[in-house]
Amino acid sequence: MRPSSDEDMAGLTMPADISSLEPLRSFVLERFESTGLFPALALKIDLVLEEVLLNIFHYAYGPDQTGTVSVECGPQADDGRFLVRFTDQGPPFDPLSQPPPDVTLGMDERVQGGLGILLTKEVSASQRYRREGDSNVLEIVFTE
Repeated sequence: MRPSSDEDMAGLTMPADISSLEPLRSFVLERFESTGLFPALALKIDLVLEEVLLNIFHYAYGPDQTGTVSVECGPQADDGRFLVRFTDQGPPFDPLSQPPPDVTLGMDERVQGGLGILLTKEVSASQRYRREGDSNVLEIVFTE
């Protein structure tokens, strides 16, 4: 994954709660639309945004904790790629290392969780997790 230069990226930090979902989605989708990249890619970005953000809102911080989530996004070079970077200060958690859900089981037999990251992997070009200081950083690249 070739990193974007900082001048290509724009970011927004908000409280990690459900009230931030719409402003963060709007921020990223408006930024994406301004790139002139393939418009149909917006649906994939929107699906992943909602999935990742809801997981951060529900799981990154304990019930008695408040925290923030930062979302940065921008085009990657001139190759039709768009990067979305999520950062939170929850406990270390690499969603990409989790075992995939067994989708062959019936709904009542499945273990809860894992479908969101499976969806993310299916609709994006690449994903990368790293722990940076006290932060979880998840980068997802979308391409035409």
